[in-house]
Amino acid sequence: MLSALPTFRPIVFIALIVLSGRYTYGQSNYFPPVGDTMYVLVDRAPEYFDLYRFQNQPIWDISSVKAPYLRAVVPVEVSGLSESMHFTGSNYALRMEDRTLHFYKREGRDLYMLGQYGMYIYDQYIPVPVRFNFPFLVNYPASESGHEWEYSSQATVQFPTSLLLPSNQSRLPVKADSIRLIVDIDRRTSEDGRGYLKYEIMSDEVIRHYTIEEYRFRTLLKVGSKPWQDFSTYIDINQAYGPPLRYRYDFFVEQWGVPVSSVWLDPHTRRPNRIKYWVRSYLNRFNRPVEHNDPDIYAYPNPAIGYVNIEMNNLKPGNYRVALFNFLAQEVYQIPVEVSSDETIRIDITEFEKGPYLYALIDQYGRRIITKRLTILKP
Repeated sequence: MLSALPTFRPIVFIALIVLSGRYTYGQSNYFPPVGDTMYVLVDRAPEYFDLYRFQNQPIWDISSVKAPYLRAVVPVEVSGLSESMHFTGSNYALRMEDRTLHFYKREGRDLYMLGQYGMYIYDQYIPVPVRFNFPFLVNYPASESGHEWEYSSQATVQFPTSLLLPSNQSRLPVKADSIRLIVDIDRRTSEDGRGYLKYEIMSDEVIRHYTIEEYRFRTLLKVGSKPWQDFSTYIDINQAYGPPLRYRYDFFVEQWGVPVSSVWLDPHTRRPNRIKYWVRSYLNRFNRPVEHNDPDIYAYPNPAIGYVNIEMNNLKPGNYRVALFNFLAQEVYQIPVEVSSDETIRIDITEFEKGPYLYALIDQYGRRIITKRLTILKP
């Protein structure tokens, strides 16, 4: 049963986000061509964004969004991808900002999602094919206000546990040789509003779509020559795969087939907890750098109360430490991190005194690579 309460943590199967689009009749490039690059900015802790405006021609203001990272979404040639062998019939593919490859089938003005190569388990990227048994229609070129679309599909993923980091293997209920994950997905999208999306110095006239996705996960493990056994009840679904109910808003403009912005919501407060928006016009107008490949870390929320997330980006695979220092430059906390791709860790700061701190990334040789400021508050 699909719920109406918003919640989302985009770890697994973000396949339906970037191209849930709408295209104007007569536009030649419905879908960005191979060789193009769509850059997006991501804010993991947005504030002051009011989604709940429904009056005539509402204005949804994202001018306060702070997005430190520029991410690339790149159309790629299907015939040049070895991963395409798992997605028979695909004729369009996107390399997403989270390393996954999404495969589609174009039929006229319609775009169907066949599946993706790569997924996340316990926040770790796993290079495995995820193919849906019933493709999703992910763009709605003839949508009108109030229209709804519902789809259901299933994907089965199987891989050896050796692909998991040792720390994640230990989170399984038994020491297994292989994992088989069966995922059932129900998806409902509706066009629920029209208005304006306001940026810092410009606005877009937009159409808004609201999407609810419900995921049901079954985890089977194989130990030696024994038959597959269902260990679903022993797996923390939220930690392993993300929440079973996921909600988001997508904002579209008439001339583009990709959303100019997508927004995910906190499950309890119903406030945005992640915003992604397309920045082609910003790149052209302000000459921003088109890539951001330098190693970096980012704390959010900041100031922080109770907990803080540390996001690590563009690091070489290896062993690192994240450390916190007080205003006397004394190390008060550290945690080891094994990095294989972009990683995010959460630190419990409930026992820390309020005040200014530094957080730092330290490599395996003890060198402090990056140091930034963090403010801790008390409720």
